[in-house]
Amino acid sequence: MPFCPQCKTEYTEGILMCADCQVELVPERPPEETFEYVDWEVVQEVPSEFVGNMIQGVLEGEGIDTVVRPYEIGALGGVRLEPEWGEVLVRHDDLQNAKAIVDEYLANLPTNAIENQETDLEEV
Repeated sequence: MPFCPQCKTEYTEGILMCADCQVELVPERPPEETFEYVDWEVVQEVPSEFVGNMIQGVLEGEGIDTVVRPYEIGALGGVRLEPEWGEVLVRHDDLQNAKAIVDEYLANLPTNAIENQETDLEEV
């Protein structure tokens, strides 16, 4: 039986288009969308978006999925909820490995490297 790929309605043989969606029918019912629950954990608080993106790049270079999340609420005119800018999140299963990578990366940065790079970017 043909199915609509958008609304998933089943049609009888011989019908080629969905009456509601106006799209061509497919021979099999499209698979149901499934969503994976991800338990995200904070691996590092960051003072700026720049630093968050820098750490995200390091972790993703090691194959670790990350999310950079700001504490600011844009809809409220940029109200900041914390003294830091935001945080870098990783999957719970990657937390220990990610912490070790971030700690090593930050320990190997020259003193004040993060502050100097942020200042250099602001001057551009």
